[in-house]
Amino acid sequence: GTCQAAFDKAIELKFVTCESCLSAALDISIMSIGGKRFIVLEHAPHPSWHLMMAREPKAVRIFKETMCTLNGMRLWCAGRNDISAYVDEALGDLAQVTTARATARTFVTELLYGVPTGRFLSKHAHLRHMDAHKPEVQALMTKWHGASVLHSILTCGRLYTDLVSHDPALERWYGELGVKFNTFMCGSV
Repeated sequence: GTCQAAFDKAIELKFVTCESCLSAALDISIMSIGGKRFIVLEHAPHPSWHLMMAREPKAVRIFKETMCTLNGMRLWCAGRNDISAYVDEALGDLAQVTTARATARTFVTELLYGVPTGRFLSKHAHLRHMDAHKPEVQALMTKWHGASVLHSILTCGRLYTDLVSHDPALERWYGELGVKFNTFMCGSV
Protein backbone atom coordinates (compact mmCIF):
# COMPACT_ATOMS: atom_id res chain seq x y z
CA GLY A 1 0.00 0.00 0.00
CA THR A 2 0.85 3.65 0.16
CA CYS A 3 2.47 3.44 3.61
CA GLN A 4 4.77 0.59 2.51
CA ALA A 5 5.67 2.40 -0.72
CA ALA A 6 6.62 5.53 1.27
CA PHE A 7 8.66 3.42 3.70
CA ASP A 8 10.45 1.65 0.80
CA LYS A 9 11.26 5.05 -0.71
CA ALA A 10 12.66 6.25 2.64
CA ILE A 11 14.92 3.18 2.72
CA GLU A 12 15.96 3.75 -0.90
CA LEU A 13 16.84 7.38 -0.10
CA LYS A 14 18.75 6.16 2.99
CA PHE A 15 16.57 8.14 5.42
CA VAL A 16 15.83 4.78 7.08
CA THR A 17 18.42 2.06 7.65
CA CYS A 18 17.73 -1.63 8.21
CA GLU A 19 19.93 -2.71 11.11
CA SER A 20 18.85 -6.33 11.33
CA CYS A 21 16.15 -8.73 10.21
CA LEU A 22 14.49 -10.40 13.18
CA SER A 23 12.21 -12.63 11.10
CA ALA A 24 12.33 -12.83 7.31
CA ALA A 25 9.21 -15.02 7.26
CA LEU A 26 7.20 -12.44 9.21
CA ASP A 27 8.93 -9.37 7.67
CA ILE A 28 9.99 -8.02 11.09
CA SER A 29 13.15 -5.92 11.25
CA ILE A 30 14.96 -3.41 13.41
CA MET A 31 15.34 -0.11 11.58
CA SER A 32 16.82 3.24 12.51
CA ILE A 33 16.47 6.89 11.63
CA GLY A 34 19.21 9.17 12.80
CA GLY A 35 20.36 6.71 15.47
CA LYS A 36 16.85 6.10 16.82
CA ARG A 37 16.02 2.39 16.58
CA PHE A 38 12.54 0.92 16.13
CA ILE A 39 10.96 -2.38 15.23
CA VAL A 40 9.00 -2.69 11.97
CA LEU A 41 6.40 -5.09 10.58
CA GLU A 42 6.50 -4.64 6.81
CA HIS A 43 3.94 -5.47 4.14
CA ALA A 44 1.04 -5.83 6.56
CA PRO A 45 -2.15 -3.92 5.85
CA HIS A 46 -2.96 -0.85 7.89
CA PRO A 47 -5.10 -1.82 10.92
CA SER A 48 -8.10 0.01 9.44
CA TRP A 49 -7.89 -1.89 6.14
CA HIS A 50 -10.46 -4.48 7.22
CA LEU A 51 -12.97 -1.67 7.75
CA MET A 52 -12.34 -0.40 4.22
CA MET A 53 -13.03 -3.95 3.01
CA ALA A 54 -16.47 -3.91 4.71
CA ARG A 55 -15.25 -6.43 7.30
CA GLU A 56 -14.86 -9.12 4.65
CA PRO A 57 -14.02 -12.36 6.55
CA LYS A 58 -10.57 -12.71 4.97
CA ALA A 59 -9.77 -9.06 5.77
CA VAL A 60 -10.87 -9.57 9.39
CA ARG A 61 -8.64 -12.68 9.64
CA ILE A 62 -5.68 -10.74 8.26
CA PHE A 63 -6.43 -7.91 10.72
CA LYS A 64 -6.36 -10.41 13.62
CA GLU A 65 -3.07 -11.88 12.39
CA THR A 66 -1.54 -8.42 12.04
CA MET A 67 -2.68 -7.28 15.48
CA CYS A 68 -1.48 -10.52 17.11
CA THR A 69 1.88 -10.12 15.36
CA LEU A 70 2.12 -6.54 16.64
CA ASN A 71 1.30 -7.77 20.15
CA GLY A 72 4.06 -10.37 19.84
CA MET A 73 6.46 -7.62 18.75
CA ARG A 74 5.45 -5.57 21.80
CA LEU A 75 6.16 -8.55 24.09
CA TRP A 76 9.50 -9.10 22.38
CA CYS A 77 10.51 -5.48 23.02
CA ALA A 78 10.16 -6.17 26.74
CA GLY A 79 11.95 -9.54 26.67
CA ARG A 80 14.44 -9.41 23.77
CA ASN A 81 14.62 -13.16 23.11
CA ASP A 82 13.56 -15.06 19.98
CA ILE A 83 10.85 -12.93 18.36
CA SER A 84 9.19 -15.94 16.70
CA ALA A 85 8.26 -17.41 20.09
CA TYR A 86 6.59 -14.16 21.18
CA VAL A 87 4.72 -13.78 17.90
CA ASP A 88 3.61 -17.45 17.94
CA GLU A 89 2.35 -17.03 21.49
CA ALA A 90 0.42 -13.88 20.56
CA LEU A 91 -1.01 -15.56 17.44
CA GLY A 92 -2.23 -18.57 19.41
CA ASP A 93 -4.36 -20.76 17.11
CA LEU A 94 -3.41 -18.61 14.12
CA ALA A 95 0.33 -19.36 14.48
CA GLN A 96 0.37 -22.54 12.40
CA VAL A 97 -1.52 -21.11 9.42
CA THR A 98 0.45 -17.84 9.59
CA THR A 99 3.72 -19.79 9.44
CA ALA A 100 2.40 -21.92 6.55
CA ARG A 101 1.39 -18.77 4.65
CA ALA A 102 4.82 -17.23 5.23
CA THR A 103 6.53 -20.39 3.95
CA ALA A 104 4.25 -20.53 0.91
CA ARG A 105 5.35 -17.03 -0.11
CA THR A 106 8.66 -18.57 -1.24
CA PHE A 107 6.69 -20.83 -3.59
CA VAL A 108 4.84 -17.84 -5.05
CA THR A 109 7.95 -15.68 -5.51
CA GLU A 110 9.67 -18.61 -7.22
CA LEU A 111 6.80 -18.85 -9.73
CA LEU A 112 6.48 -15.08 -10.28
CA TYR A 113 10.10 -13.93 -10.18
CA GLY A 114 12.17 -17.10 -10.51
CA VAL A 115 13.67 -16.68 -7.03
CA PRO A 116 12.34 -18.19 -3.78
CA THR A 117 12.86 -15.12 -1.59
CA GLY A 118 9.35 -14.91 -0.15
CA ARG A 119 9.53 -11.13 -0.60
CA PHE A 120 7.20 -9.52 -3.09
CA LEU A 121 7.77 -6.40 -5.11
CA SER A 122 5.84 -3.54 -3.51
CA LYS A 123 3.28 -3.57 -6.31
CA HIS A 124 2.57 -7.25 -5.53
CA ALA A 125 2.55 -7.01 -1.71
CA HIS A 126 -1.17 -7.85 -1.65
CA LEU A 127 -0.26 -11.41 -2.69
CA ARG A 128 1.11 -12.01 0.83
CA HIS A 129 -2.46 -12.64 1.90
CA MET A 130 -3.47 -15.21 -0.68
CA ASP A 131 -4.03 -18.80 0.39
CA ALA A 132 -0.90 -20.12 -1.34
CA HIS A 133 -0.28 -22.46 1.60
CA LYS A 134 -3.19 -24.65 0.47
CA PRO A 135 -2.20 -27.54 -1.84
CA GLU A 136 -5.13 -26.94 -4.20
CA VAL A 137 -4.07 -23.30 -4.68
CA GLN A 138 -0.45 -24.31 -5.30
CA ALA A 139 -1.66 -26.85 -7.87
CA LEU A 140 -3.64 -24.16 -9.71
CA MET A 141 -0.72 -21.74 -9.60
CA THR A 142 1.53 -24.43 -11.07
CA LYS A 143 -1.09 -25.21 -13.74
CA TRP A 144 -1.40 -21.54 -14.77
CA HIS A 145 2.35 -20.87 -14.62
CA GLY A 146 3.90 -19.85 -17.90
CA ALA A 147 3.39 -17.35 -20.74
CA SER A 148 2.60 -14.60 -18.21
CA VAL A 149 -0.79 -16.20 -17.54
CA LEU A 150 -0.21 -16.66 -13.81
CA HIS A 151 1.12 -13.11 -13.53
CA SER A 152 -2.04 -11.76 -15.17
CA ILE A 153 -4.31 -13.82 -12.93
CA LEU A 154 -2.53 -12.79 -9.73
CA THR A 155 -1.90 -9.12 -10.43
CA CYS A 156 -4.89 -7.92 -12.46
CA GLY A 157 -7.92 -7.83 -10.22
CA ARG A 158 -8.80 -9.80 -7.11
CA LEU A 159 -9.03 -13.36 -8.44
CA TYR A 160 -5.99 -14.27 -6.31
CA THR A 161 -8.26 -14.17 -3.23
CA ASP A 162 -10.04 -17.37 -4.34
CA LEU A 163 -8.34 -19.10 -7.25
CA VAL A 164 -10.14 -22.38 -6.64
CA SER A 165 -13.63 -21.00 -7.23
CA HIS A 166 -12.51 -18.90 -10.23
CA ASP A 167 -10.60 -21.68 -11.99
CA PRO A 168 -13.52 -22.93 -14.15
CA ALA A 169 -14.20 -19.41 -15.46
CA LEU A 170 -10.48 -18.88 -16.07
CA GLU A 171 -10.36 -22.14 -18.05
CA ARG A 172 -13.33 -21.06 -20.16
CA TRP A 173 -11.93 -17.60 -20.90
CA TYR A 174 -8.45 -18.96 -21.62
CA GLY A 175 -10.00 -21.48 -24.02
CA GLU A 176 -11.95 -18.74 -25.82
CA LEU A 177 -9.27 -16.04 -25.89
CA GLY A 178 -6.01 -17.96 -26.19
CA VAL A 179 -3.14 -15.49 -26.61
CA LYS A 180 -5.45 -12.55 -25.86
CA PHE A 181 -6.12 -13.91 -22.35
CA ASN A 182 -3.41 -11.81 -20.67
CA THR A 183 -4.60 -8.52 -22.13
CA PHE A 184 -8.19 -9.47 -21.29
CA MET A 185 -7.21 -10.12 -17.65
CA CYS A 186 -5.44 -6.78 -17.40
CA GLY A 187 -8.24 -4.62 -18.75
CA SER A 188 -8.49 -4.81 -22.53
CA VAL A 189 -8.75 -7.20 -25.46
